[in-house]
Amino acid sequence: MDLSLPSHFQFENYLHVIQTGEILRGYKNSLIVTVCSVAIVIILGCMTGIIISRRNDKKAGVLYYYFVFGLTATMQMVTTYFMMIKMNLYGSYIGVILVFAAVNLPFAVMTFSSFVTGVPKEIDEAAIIDGCNTFQLIFKVLLPILKPVMITNLIIAAIGIWNNFQVPLYLMSSSKRTTIPMMIFNFYGLYSRNWNYVFAALVITVLPIVILYLALQKYIIEGDDSRSCEGVERTEKKGFYAEKSKVPIENDFFFT
Repeated sequence: MDLSLPSHFQFENYLHVIQTGEILRGYKNSLIVTVCSVAIVIILGCMTGIIISRRNDKKAGVLYYYFVFGLTATMQMVTTYFMMIKMNLYGSYIGVILVFAAVNLPFAVMTFSSFVTGVPKEIDEAAIIDGCNTFQLIFKVLLPILKPVMITNLIIAAIGIWNNFQVPLYLMSSSKRTTIPMMIFNFYGLYSRNWNYVFAALVITVLPIVILYLALQKYIIEGDDSRSCEGVERTEKKGFYAEKSKVPIENDFFFT
């Protein structure tokens, strides 16, 4: 097997794939599904994770383990298929978006909840004293601090949704709404396989995700560094934050 680089690159394969494979339509459909699903995952995951980590009652614990169980539960495609039909969501963008959001939400809740535990509650208390309500506290105070874990969830969810083939295959009834991974099958059939076009389509498919990761990877590294430094600092202070977090705050949604 020869694994050397090709003697010359055939860029006309990419042009042929774009012109005949309806790649641009696949890009549009994938962008709609991916952006909407990731937005739902980030917003709901952030809010749920913050509330779970800030409340110290049994309800928060039950809710946390409910989402943790969602990490181990596998999606039953047959059940999901018939549920989409019953809810009149089969073949629609919103049906696929909700499925992707439900699959990725448990991981987002777990990561946000774990990250928020390292954020001192004094920040919440100061914001409440300054007059912030619950949504202002989440989106204007805590969310900027949670930027590393937010970017991490964005990349992981976007990669999984963008490259997913199974869910659109079963839940998208119209060929006009197929996503970009399904467009590859325009060049791969039972009796013919145009491998030059298949690999060109694969490169075009993964290119946006590669660009997204390269553009945002510095935030993941910053998040890892900050968490490491934070762990050392908390160890040196011998539970300083744990002791300070016992200060009660009345009439607040997080601490009641």
